[in-house]
Amino acid sequence: MRGKIHYMVNSLAFALWINLIIVINATLIGIETYYTSTLIGYTQRVILGIFTLEIALRFIGRTSIKAYFSDGWNLFDIVIVSISYIPDSLFENSAALSVFRIMRVFRILRLVKTLPELKIIVSVLLRSLKSLGYTFILLFIFMYMYAIIGVILFKGGPVAANGPAMGPTSPDPYGTITESFFTLFRIMTGEDWTDLRYNMLGGQVVGATDWLITAYHVSWLGLSAFLLINLVVGAVVNNYDQVMAECQSENEDEDQCGSGAITDLNRKVDLLTQQVGVLINKVDRKQEQAPG
Repeated sequence: MRGKIHYMVNSLAFALWINLIIVINATLIGIETYYTSTLIGYTQRVILGIFTLEIALRFIGRTSIKAYFSDGWNLFDIVIVSISYIPDSLFENSAALSVFRIMRVFRILRLVKTLPELKIIVSVLLRSLKSLGYTFILLFIFMYMYAIIGVILFKGGPVAANGPAMGPTSPDPYGTITESFFTLFRIMTGEDWTDLRYNMLGGQVVGATDWLITAYHVSWLGLSAFLLINLVVGAVVNNYDQVMAECQSENEDEDQCGSGAITDLNRKVDLLTQQVGVLINKVDRKQEQAPG
């Protein structure tokens, strides 16, 4: 019985069925942001029951309890589906209810589990967190340095640096460390950074020459957008290659196991054929020796 359930939950038809249910659930979650109805609520409860049945079937069809709970995706399913059973009436605070409803939206992420390609991408992102963390630390160091330099050089510059349409209440783009950080982030994304530079030229910033303003902004754009961001891309691509190599290695091991089983079966069949041939030869000789 367990073997049949294990085969069923790992079949393509079962995966496609669950994918369809998840897509329907995601669509209904989006529709509920516009309006709700009794039919939508009833359908959501039926879908929640299907998700619960899926978890139960996967648990019954497990290879072992340890293997089941060692899979992070199984734990993710249990947590998300369990949260969905908590009634809204338990939350008197509207903010807590909003957080709870947001947690329900994460049921859409169950679609990642059923698609192997998406699981590989998620594995790559999780593996890249360590290397990305060091890259972001390096980015923060350079950003902090440039922010301090920006405050020292350009603090008290024209409000027009934020754009010609901004009024006198607009903050100085380099007035504080925090504003300087945001300005550098704006430059890094390429959002109107040339306007920011042009509005500061012409001696509008005391003590800052045009070439200094240009060198500051162009150097930060080159350092952040082209160098540091490429480090992030390189880290992700490197981990992607490693994950793909591991997946290919696992598939090759499975193929070797399958080939080994087939080879062993062929050997047993050949041995059985030889034994049957020997037995037939013995029977033929006895028939020949028997008196006519």
